[in-house]
Amino acid sequence: MLDVEVLYLKRDGNSTNIVKVQKELIVNDSIYNIINIECLKLLTTIEGRVEAIKQVYKIFKFVPIYINEGLILQPIYNSKAWNQIYINICNIKKVNEVNDHLVITFINEKTIYLDISLDRMKRYLKKCLKIKENQIKLMKEEKYYG
Repeated sequence: MLDVEVLYLKRDGNSTNIVKVQKELIVNDSIYNIINIECLKLLTTIEGRVEAIKQVYKIFKFVPIYINEGLILQPIYNSKAWNQIYINICNIKKVNEVNDHLVITFINEKTIYLDISLDRMKRYLKKCLKIKENQIKLMKEEKYYG
């Protein structure tokens, strides 16, 4: 269900909209459960991934969830917020501000408007890219030495 084509996940009442490059899915489950199911496929849990990011990268709020090098989900609002969104930072093409709203343009030219500042989004992107770079580096070292 979650793969590198995911652009974002958006809470919609008791269901979740999964917006991908080519299609949109509505799943009758929470964002948390959807992400946790994906983590379980990798023999881990969402709690384990969040705790690892907290310990290794000292990120304690709005902790991104690293699934793989093409799927890093950054929460935008509080996890209990009615409008919770997780953005796959790997598919972002452009980020800019228009009329006090943040506009994210994805690789397929779809856009989403968010009520956060550009500076805050830049901080999210910076920490996600650091995690991605470090994970890729670790994978290369494992392949070389393993």
